[in-house]
Amino acid sequence: MMNRVQTQTRVEVRTAPQASLGLKMLARMLTLNSEELQKLIEQELEENPALESADEERIRVVAPAPLLSLDADSPNPTDESDFDDWFDARLAIPPMDLKDHVRGQLRLMTPPELWSIAEHLVESLDENGYLRAEVEEIALYLNAEPEAVEQVVALLQQCDPPGVGARTLQECLLLQMDALQQAPDDYDPEVLEWTRAVLRSGWEEFVSGRWEKLQRRLRLSVEDLAQVRSFIRSELRPYPASDLGSKELSSEQNMAQEPDIIVRVSQSGLHIEIRGAPGDSLRLSPAYLEQAMRLNQGSLRCSADEREHIQHYLGRARIFLQALQQRYQTLKRIMEAIAQRQYGFLMTSDARFLQPMTRVEVAQATGLHRSTVGRAVRNKWLQLPSGKMVQLDVFFDASYRTAMLIEQILEQHERAGNRLTDAEIAEKLAEMGIEVARRTVTKYRHRHNILSSHWRERQRLVG
Repeated sequence: MMNRVQTQTRVEVRTAPQASLGLKMLARMLTLNSEELQKLIEQELEENPALESADEERIRVVAPAPLLSLDADSPNPTDESDFDDWFDARLAIPPMDLKDHVRGQLRLMTPPELWSIAEHLVESLDENGYLRAEVEEIALYLNAEPEAVEQVVALLQQCDPPGVGARTLQECLLLQMDALQQAPDDYDPEVLEWTRAVLRSGWEEFVSGRWEKLQRRLRLSVEDLAQVRSFIRSELRPYPASDLGSKELSSEQNMAQEPDIIVRVSQSGLHIEIRGAPGDSLRLSPAYLEQAMRLNQGSLRCSADEREHIQHYLGRARIFLQALQQRYQTLKRIMEAIAQRQYGFLMTSDARFLQPMTRVEVAQATGLHRSTVGRAVRNKWLQLPSGKMVQLDVFFDASYRTAMLIEQILEQHERAGNRLTDAEIAEKLAEMGIEVARRTVTKYRHRHNILSSHWRERQRLVG
């Protein structure tokens, strides 16, 4: 007799922990810099009638809830992806006007009788630096000889930024190669030779991605072609005018940034100021508070929709105020932990005093979750007592320290007009006890927008 097997199915419903509205608002605020935070506050003031500017009055909160918990022991409420879609816009540095920049150079190079052609060419440049007019058209329009127009086009293509005045992408990249080859010590001569050959003789294969055919045609190995592609990505620009807004050294870029945190020296040590709207600059609307109290006492009669409106906007305003206060406290705790470890750097602004540090160490020192520390330091700028501006990531990324040392070396050794190559910078770093290869110096320069010796010299000459 066959035994009867009985099966039983049991369904269990488990709910994953969800982030509260308060935690989501706090996570959103933590990622914002001071300017973005101010925009968020203005938006909330416009949308929420239960929140208003307090002027000099203090915030009034009826039955305040405890501050949002950010302790390391608290469960992580949700994945990182829940909070990472907020406010990716960054401050833009106004670019130099391309046409004014080129016009000043071209006027110095062009004979007076050809100035009208030069002016027409400059006005024919598009926003990317390309010449969008044919030589024959310009000659016909100006009643000039095509040879004269070609002569001025050749002068235009010698101007900064390299590649300006090109008619095609291929011509643009080749013009940049001409400029780069004036500083051969900065680059591997073989890579320069391979790149020029690819751009001049293998262009069709390159743009269509026919790598094997390109290798056979120019007798390049896989490694050689990989170096060429990497070189083109890192050193050449498809839009020459795009460099005008980023040609300043990062130290000069920082001057255009608004600090989110300011460190000052006081008689008692270091004073830390967290910028942004202070917590007491906002308050709950007294009118809404009065209506809420009357609702609780039963002395106010209103419809269900009106009751929901009052409760919704008051709750939203309380959450906003609590998150704003907690953002301030979180950044202050993080900066106090950083200041204890990085006192020498904060006092001197000298990158040699930067100590190795991780976000995990800050989380352990503050009792915050490491993801909270990561959000809080993201996209933030710190003003040192010297006035120098640095990103908060400078404390957690070794490349920032090396980049700052590179800038210090350039400032110290290039005042007399002698431009250091990457190899010479690597030697100076080695004298400081930092052993890095020339390629590493190049990589850090690219990552932190520090120009090569050739571009620095061009920048000095152009002004």
